[in-house]
Amino acid sequence: MKRNIAVLLCCLLIGTLAACGSSETSGSQSETTTAASEGGSATAAASETGSATSADSNMKALVAYFAYSENIGDTSNMEVDAITSASLNANTNNIDGNLQVMAQVVAEKTGADIFHILVTEPYAMDYSTMLPMATRQMQNDERPKLQESIDDLEQYDVIYIGTPVWNAELPPAMLSFFDEYDFTGKTIVPLGIHLGSRFGKAISQMEELEPGAEILEGYTVNAETPNEEVKTEFGEWLDSAGLVNE
Repeated sequence: MKRNIAVLLCCLLIGTLAACGSSETSGSQSETTTAASEGGSATAAASETGSATSADSNMKALVAYFAYSENIGDTSNMEVDAITSASLNANTNNIDGNLQVMAQVVAEKTGADIFHILVTEPYAMDYSTMLPMATRQMQNDERPKLQESIDDLEQYDVIYIGTPVWNAELPPAMLSFFDEYDFTGKTIVPLGIHLGSRFGKAISQMEELEPGAEILEGYTVNAETPNEEVKTEFGEWLDSAGLVNE
């Protein structure tokens, strides 16, 4: 129950922030309005983001991802009806967030280490309290403090960066993460979840924040796509992109 609630909260946050988006980028705005009809196809997402890569599959890899569901504290005593609508609950039977699924697939296929990006001040479990906090952080360009740092970043050549897309942008915690590290000379593989915006402006933000890194086109998928579908199709994408150790 706890994991289902966390996944539903994540979808609800992404959807609401997307719906609250302005017309800063007309492409992203038009994409968010089609979330319901998009169907959450992982295949479509892969073809949209491309599979080109120059990463060497024998390089040492790290998966670093930020999941809202891992940054809200204990949800074990919460009821599903208190945080979500019947329509959203009907949209997914997932027990894990799709970022967690992709991180595990990368680890299994490449031997990558996993780093969880966690804020020191968790988001509120109550949705009506949490949303204003997230919105304020984005409007004020805030950088929340993170709990931990990556040990010996120099040992890694390829960094898979997993992030939800909030209002077509990187969440504040991801800005803090990029502020902390210099990825010059490394290859970044973006992994994203969304409810219609795809990567939005997230890739261009990464390029601005890490100008010395090689940033690949990456893979993004609708947050409500079934876990098993993501696991299968993302794994196939990794294989076809040449990112898996032989």
